[in-house]
Amino acid sequence: MKIFADGSLVGKTAALFDEYAGHDPFAGDGSGRGYLQADADDLRAAIIAAHRSGWQVATHAIGDRAIDLVLDAYTEALTQYPRPDPRHRIEHFAVVQPRQVARAAELGVIAVPQGRFATELGDGMLAAVGPDRHAWLYRQRSLLEAGMVLPGSSDRPVVAGAPLLGIDGMVNRRTSSGAPFNPAEAVTAEQALRAWTWGSAYASRQEHVKGSIAPGMLADLVVLSEDPTAVSPDRIAGLEVLATITGGVPRYEAASLG
Repeated sequence: MKIFADGSLVGKTAALFDEYAGHDPFAGDGSGRGYLQADADDLRAAIIAAHRSGWQVATHAIGDRAIDLVLDAYTEALTQYPRPDPRHRIEHFAVVQPRQVARAAELGVIAVPQGRFATELGDGMLAAVGPDRHAWLYRQRSLLEAGMVLPGSSDRPVVAGAPLLGIDGMVNRRTSSGAPFNPAEAVTAEQALRAWTWGSAYASRQEHVKGSIAPGMLADLVVLSEDPTAVSPDRIAGLEVLATITGGVPRYEAASLG
């Protein structure tokens, strides 16, 4: 079940604890901190009700204030109505304080960041939050180091949805202007590839049928021109898709193979 807790960073509508960069500090009306999409109590109630009904809940939360609300709701839901392995998610998990990473890991929450956002939206996000919070943006490495599962995600059509572009963004972490985008959170090509395969399957509770090449799995495969874990990182986005197979049936073959 998808629930929206707040808005976006570039639009400055994501719910933050501290004001956006450049906001008039004397406004005094709270408008510089974004906002929640509904009353906080109503959002918590919706999340808890969805959990109680047996759903895997995926809550859109970008700002650190919204993320705290969602983590509180997940904690309350699991306390009131315990159940094993709910795999609740936070979609985007964008402006994340270190304590929130630790708390999400403890709860077994799956954070779903978008690597391609760094490339296409990164300049606007860096400007929106200001340099003091750059290190909190769209964490990846921190999630893995905390023991969390990292999935690959595009949020298409907000940005380009091609997985190779997403992998490129996760590894290279540069904006369209060439500025570094929180490079300390970059992952290796191998980690990014695992995120886009097994990690995404796990996040959608489908790792038993896809996400890895093994007996009994769906034969959903892609053949690339080169190994993305072996080429230089700046070449990942330009790799060619030579063929695709879905359910064991060939679906696409590049003209160069014909």
